[in-house]
Amino acid sequence: MDDGRHRALVRGVRILESVAESRSGLTVTELAELTGADKSSVSRLVTTLVDLGFLARLENRKIVLTGRILSLSKGFRQQYNLSEIARPHLTELLDRVNETVILTIREGNFTVSIDQLDPEHPFRMVPHVGNAAPMYATAAGRAILFALPVSEQHRIIDELRDAPVEHPEVRLDRDSWARELELARTRGFVWIPRSDDVERIAALAHDRNGGPLAAVSVYGPRYRMHERIADLGREARSTAGRISRAAYGIRPGEEFIA
Repeated sequence: MDDGRHRALVRGVRILESVAESRSGLTVTELAELTGADKSSVSRLVTTLVDLGFLARLENRKIVLTGRILSLSKGFRQQYNLSEIARPHLTELLDRVNETVILTIREGNFTVSIDQLDPEHPFRMVPHVGNAAPMYATAAGRAILFALPVSEQHRIIDELRDAPVEHPEVRLDRDSWARELELARTRGFVWIPRSDDVERIAALAHDRNGGPLAAVSVYGPRYRMHERIADLGREARSTAGRISRAAYGIRPGEEFIA
């Protein structure tokens, strides 16, 4: 593809994005201002997108999306796989921290681990993929929990009050919730000290609205991790941010509002 066609393609996509982000459509003049292209180029591209059925012109000269744009979402639903999108970033994290890394998502009041990568250590974590846990009982679960509206956090904590947990010290009530939430916000990640010899930290990958998409965790034996908690937390948080951007196709330099 030559440079001219490449530029036209980029401008066409930006036109679609600009129209999609508007409330009631945009004029050609407004599109030119938003995309930085001249009016004649925008007009030609709009005409092409109208001919293809993705845009329509209204009587007030506004350009709007048509229902045909929804046909693109069919492929998204069929092809979107968060584990596959996150895998390269988890692999990079594994290479940097040399400890087990896990990707976790929400399922109702619980969380489920959907991917796990292990280092070449003699001491490794047991497989977690497919395991479900009450949302407040794991570092990943709390990272997800703390991103929800406060009223929803309270509801989940109340409904899980009698849920069985492996380690009683991980239970949350309203008082301990407030303390742990503040600690997580101060650190930028979640760390749950427990009575066993394993350290667990987790950071949140946000969705486009600032809610929870998934959590990235680092697990390992205390003797290897304890002195590195802050560094590992920053690594997990950085990886979670990259997964958020990859999952939503955020381009380098483009602001990700979360």
